[in-house]
Amino acid sequence: MTDERAVAVGCTGAPGQAAGRGHLAGHAGDVRRLFDDKAADWPAKYRPDGPLVDRLNSLLAAVSRYTRPGDCVLDLGCGTGELAFALAATGVRTVGCDISSRMLRRAPRDPACQVGWLLLDPDWRSLPFRPGAFDAVVASSVLEYVDEPAAILRESARVVRPGGAIVCTVPDLRHPIRWLEGIAQSVARVCPGPSGDGSFSRWDSYQAYLRVSRQRHRGRWWLAAAEQAGLRPVPCPAQGRLPPLRLLAFRRPGEQENRP
Repeated sequence: MTDERAVAVGCTGAPGQAAGRGHLAGHAGDVRRLFDDKAADWPAKYRPDGPLVDRLNSLLAAVSRYTRPGDCVLDLGCGTGELAFALAATGVRTVGCDISSRMLRRAPRDPACQVGWLLLDPDWRSLPFRPGAFDAVVASSVLEYVDEPAAILRESARVVRPGGAIVCTVPDLRHPIRWLEGIAQSVARVCPGPSGDGSFSRWDSYQAYLRVSRQRHRGRWWLAAAEQAGLRPVPCPAQGRLPPLRLLAFRRPGEQENRP
């Protein structure tokens, strides 16, 4: 790519493939399989009556706080692209990337919309963008699934401009559902996986989620991981009642911190 910002303008063809091995082995492959299996039903979750519409609106408000029309935003782990499209509607150019090809195939294609799509290898270690290519990076429910959250934050910091923002969500261990998931994770570790006969029950899907959602930490742990990546915390919009996801925002230090 000669100009990563241009990728976000009018790029509506088939998703591109970042360099990588492309295999499905190990934890990263398990994460990809989980979201490939969820892709068909994923867009319905963001409909006006869907269970994730409040999450979408919260993220949109958070990212909009640190961007302005004309900026370029990387949606890391974009899924089927609902947040990327919502950001584009505010005048922000967006690149959405994901490791699930099925998720990206479900993303809308609108030639008039400033959204580009990129398929990442499940085992990616570096993003195919130059340093400082973006004004902001958003990673919604991504860090819980990776082996090294601090490394992902460090790479996000590399591709955001000095003073740019990184917005992410992680499981909030203060929420009662996370307590129950902790118990269920202990059960999932000793339960057998799917039978192998092609059937895949809701419990199988839930077990798969619990197995790959490895990064469950308290707020101070995430602040320390961001500090290792050279980021500093900044205020987030109030979330109201305690949600199951903690919203975090950071900036890459630099001379452009005062805008917007």
